[in-house]
Amino acid sequence: MSEKRLIDLETRIAFLEDTVNTLNTLVYQQQEQLKQYNSHIKNLRQHMSQLQTHASQWKTDDEIPPHY
Repeated sequence: MSEKRLIDLETRIAFLEDTVNTLNTLVYQQQEQLKQYNSHIKNLRQHMSQLQTHASQWKTDDEIPPHY
């Protein structure tokens, strides 16, 4: 194998390793972001559920409309 070809292969491997490391970092960051989004969605669902529970307890039939 010629020395020029060996250097070319080593250069390509170094570039590929750098690309893989960059992509791994990006995937990790996205995974952490997804965890945060899932946590926020869970909190919003709980909050909406609580609001629905409280809303069903309100008696709107006995209330006077605001224009009276």
